Amino acid sequence: MRASVCGLLASPPPGPRGRGCVVYDTARGVVEEVTEEPRGELVAAGEDLLVLPGLVDMHVHLRGLQLSYKEDERSGCRAALRGGLTLVADMPNTSPPASTPEVVAEKLRRLRSLRLEALLYAGVPPSEGLVDDIASMPGVAGFKIYPRDLVERHRVVERILSKPGLLVVVHPELPEAEKSEYEDPSSRAAGRGCHWEAAAVEYIASLSPEARVHITHASCSSTVTLAKRYGFTVDVAPHHLLYTPPRGGGCLYKVNPPLRLPPEPQLLLKQLLDGQVDAIASDHAPHAPGEKEGDPLTCPPGIAWLEAWPRLLLCLLDRLGGPQLLASLASTRPAALLSRRRCLDPGCPATFTVYQRAWTRFDAVRESKARRVPYLGARLCAETRLVVVDGKHLMLG
Repeated sequence: MRASVCGLLASPPPGPRGRGCVVYDTARGVVEEVTEEPRGELVAAGEDLLVLPGLVDMHVHLRGLQLSYKEDERSGCRAALRGGLTLVADMPNTSPPASTPEVVAEKLRRLRSLRLEALLYAGVPPSEGLVDDIASMPGVAGFKIYPRDLVERHRVVERILSKPGLLVVVHPELPEAEKSEYEDPSSRAAGRGCHWEAAAVEYIASLSPEARVHITHASCSSTVTLAKRYGFTVDVAPHHLLYTPPRGGGCLYKVNPPLRLPPEPQLLLKQLLDGQVDAIASDHAPHAPGEKEGDPLTCPPGIAWLEAWPRLLLCLLDRLGGPQLLASLASTRPAALLSRRRCLDPGCPATFTVYQRAWTRFDAVRESKARRVPYLGARLCAETRLVVVDGKHLMLG
């Protein structure tokens, strides 16, 4: 069946822009044409609608397994849809860790039951012989390397990095950065300084990787510069663009790597606008509400982002480069890194996000289990109206 959504089309060049209609086949799940007038069933239309290629978050923690009290795959999926996301890539620091074929298989089984598309990064396995087995499992996007892996599983890390074309996502800090904790956010920024990120990037580069190395949640402009020098791709998290360490911020603002003092957020934003950043990725890290109210010295790091970050960043980037900038950094470019396709052109998957322009405030977390977030009351410039994945209407508001 033919269907259409009409509004302001916001593809990065050379995709379609300006007012029009995306016409798609709901059965085959592909875009048929871009027209001035709708064809078939009119699903959504309006002067205030913004149509983007389906948004992607390539760094999320959906938890599940023994951490389901923090978040599970279904609650995370609902949160992602409310935020306007069509694809998420889940991290392996679960309990038990998704670093053996058995746990990876169970996580993939759960992810396949979701309504949106979900991929999984595998953790560094305990032996080199498991690398090929895990990498070949359908739904595994690549591997994630954490700082402790550089010491505890060094040989396996080398084996992973030797695989041509394999996507390897790196948390850019050395293990030494995790040895000290600081209660005050400003002290954390100094104790886990930018030099630890640079050292980790240098170390990965020294291993002469043949894999596709991606540096995630770079919090320092020097990290982005160094990553690009070595030919790595890199993403930035919304909290490192939007926040600096608040006085008395406590647990709500505790993240790893930590928030940085000015001018780092401004420098990161400039690099993003200059095209040096390949993607925005949330590092959605949900915790039970009580866990984010405890002692700042011992409470877990992380911000639950899925319901809010695309719309918060839309408000920011819209003023700086138009909605096409969000479409590039949160859709087409991260999708390509995950070997997926996001676009509005004929022949593309019928996968897109439709926002309705409206000023509102983020008054409550509605889908995620993580209800304690620092952006309650933040002003938003859009509401999620429709999410389409492969021609299927997953959210219609």
